[in-house]
Amino acid sequence: MRYTFVQLRKERFFNILLGTISVILFGAVTVFFADNYYSERGLTGIFDAVWWAVVTIATVGYGDIVPTSTVGKIAGLIVIISGPVLLSLVTASVASVLVEKKIMEGKGLEAVRDKDHVIVCGWNENGDAVIGGISDQSEGSVIVLVNELDRDDFQTIQYRHKEQELRFVRGNFVKEDVLARANLARARAAIVLADTSGGHAIEKADERTIFGTMAIKAMASKVRTCAELIHSENREHLRRANVDEILVRGESAGSMLAKAATAPGITDALRLLINDRDENKLWRLPATRYEGRAVAEMASAMRERHGAMIVAVIKEKQRMSINDILSDDLTLVDQFIKRKFEESGKDFFGEKKDVSVILNPDYDYELNPGDWVLVLSKERPY
Repeated sequence: MRYTFVQLRKERFFNILLGTISVILFGAVTVFFADNYYSERGLTGIFDAVWWAVVTIATVGYGDIVPTSTVGKIAGLIVIISGPVLLSLVTASVASVLVEKKIMEGKGLEAVRDKDHVIVCGWNENGDAVIGGISDQSEGSVIVLVNELDRDDFQTIQYRHKEQELRFVRGNFVKEDVLARANLARARAAIVLADTSGGHAIEKADERTIFGTMAIKAMASKVRTCAELIHSENREHLRRANVDEILVRGESAGSMLAKAATAPGITDALRLLINDRDENKLWRLPATRYEGRAVAEMASAMRERHGAMIVAVIKEKQRMSINDILSDDLTLVDQFIKRKFEESGKDFFGEKKDVSVILNPDYDYELNPGDWVLVLSKERPY
């Protein structure tokens, strides 16, 4: 609303609107008093006069109310002549703001207003697969692309993913002002790809990934951040930046090649699941309905109702917070320490969770609060 107000003010919309209201009031007051003074058939009230002025300036002309005095007719001529000009200026001002906003969005220069969206920083040949994966797992989520692609390139991506709601922010994701335009603070997650957009060399991709993730965590430490690296030796830099998930290109290539040679079929199955090429997909579901019960009970229900199979249990454990290191009675020293942490304005502990995965869990394993399950099925069970 603030942006729209500023743009309308630049287009002198409020001055034109004030002029239009002034003409309406001038016509209404003049006709009301002139007809009541000079004519026997005066208007019954000022509201009728305002109604006549609005209908006249809008060029509708119902004819239910007409001025009868000479002075009133002269005022009517002024309203009639002024109406089309003033209304054209009003509509032109509004249209100009809307068109400019649309152009800015197309160029990737408009700020994103969505929340709980997923930001994809950078672009490479795997970008389409990333969009497809997000669409499958988070149906209805808005995806914001932050990169240095041309407008035509973004429109091509948009055409390939017609079902997905995409936004575009053009710029270098290493810069905080670009991330701010993507509304990073209100995003659900951020993905940093090994960027080759804008002519950037793949050899320098890790450097941009490191700086980009540092900027993201500095601006919004609670946003879940996943990053792609080319060289595994740069992993430690991302760990220092508290990146949640780090994927290194080719890291599993050796193991995959070995399995392809010694156990045919394993790599094909993994490839189908990872690339979403099979109708069966992996779904991450909360185990809330089955807390305190055994995995066997949930597995039986999943198989019977949805034809699904539980592959793993995902355990999320909240990391230590400031309250964990203070005593329960909060002594003066504890209160002083807590106050200093709050005054610093920094999140030293954050809300990041430690994640552990139990593959093929025992059927007697008891599901705890906060547990998730990884399910293999053709459709999302619930």
